[in-house]
Amino acid sequence: MWGTIGQRTAFGELWPLWYGPPEARDRRLAAAKLRTLADQGYAPAQFGLGLAYFDGDGVRRDYVRSFQFCLTSAEQGYPSAENMVGNYYVMAKPAHNACALSSADSLRWQRRAADHGNVAGQYNLALAYWTGHGVDRNPVEAYVWASLSVHCSRIKNRMGEVLCDRAAAELDAAQKAAADRRLSDLKRDLPHPWSEHLDYWRLLAECTGAIPPGESA
Repeated sequence: MWGTIGQRTAFGELWPLWYGPPEARDRRLAAAKLRTLADQGYAPAQFGLGLAYFDGDGVRRDYVRSFQFCLTSAEQGYPSAENMVGNYYVMAKPAHNACALSSADSLRWQRRAADHGNVAGQYNLALAYWTGHGVDRNPVEAYVWASLSVHCSRIKNRMGEVLCDRAAAELDAAQKAAADRRLSDLKRDLPHPWSEHLDYWRLLAECTGAIPPGESA
């Protein structure tokens, strides 16, 4: 989806440095290698470096750099970065001086993430429709996106289930039937293998032989 075969291979091979056993882990080195790939325009590495700067993991914490790398990745359509940029626009501090507060920009990016199968983006969008925060309240949309967040999650998504049930309780039979038909169409294509950063990085690590299939973080 992104980058050359060489870039995808190099990114997959970084998994043990970031998530491997303690004796193999070296996040400072991994962050330096992420920077090399990020400078080449490789979206997954740009987002990985954005997270590193956000957490201060392997690099000195820097919210401005974090936002910049996440935004560059999001502009290439990387779902986890799209959601992270959406989160930045509603952070309370305000966005750690990385960007201006903007509910409209937040929803725009989270909708893009949701459309690409990102669970957090789908839940955030559902919550916005449920509460009417930054958008007209719409329990139908809340139900659709909360349901998708449950469908796309590889683990039990209790918050998505609760929101889905609450929204469904406000729908009449016709609204529910129409929403379920829409959901059926959406579920055919979602999630993508690249909808979640951690899952996609693990997949590339398995493809390169850096870790055995099925190994968890």
